[in-house]
Amino acid sequence: MSNVAVVLDTDAIRLFAQAARSDNPAYRLADRPVVPPTFLPAGGSVAGERVETDHRFFGPPPRAGDQLTAIRAGAPGRPAVTESLTRYFDRTGGLVAESWAAAEAFAVEEVSPQAAALLATYATDWLGAESIRRFRTRSLRPLPPGDVMSCSGQVTQSYVQDGEARVDVSLCGVDAAGTVVVRAWATFAVTGDETPDPR
Repeated sequence: MSNVAVVLDTDAIRLFAQAARSDNPAYRLADRPVVPPTFLPAGGSVAGERVETDHRFFGPPPRAGDQLTAIRAGAPGRPAVTESLTRYFDRTGGLVAESWAAAEAFAVEEVSPQAAALLATYATDWLGAESIRRFRTRSLRPLPPGDVMSCSGQVTQSYVQDGEARVDVSLCGVDAAGTVVVRAWATFAVTGDETPDPR
């Protein structure tokens, strides 16, 4: 277990959003952009045939300029499985985010986090970058550089938690051949009683 001081950098957030093909003003134009859902790593590089991640935000996502303390803990997991968890705390010691990742490392081809970042862009463009509360992914196969990925999503439930109206959505990214590359399940805070339309 280790503690690392993290200062969220505006340029790093903007470059990450650009690589994820996002034009969302909350990432690209704001004076203090919010972090995209997959920006805060779970700790180190996790690669394998099937990569799963779970990014949770305990309120609105952190912004550029925020000073966080990251506490990383690796887990031994099962044979051929790499697992890690990083918790992010603000200056007051409050937990603001956590990122978990696991990978099964028995594959010939490693999956890329790019597909998950593209699916996160699709989700936050639909439901709002500042309202993301959880983004869980399962990457199933590589998305070759330059390949096209089509995304879809639907609302699976609406509810109130921690005094916020929220929706859960399921998301899917497929390659040009129609093969599933990545799946995701996300939670967003919403305003009012309206359930967002499926995309």
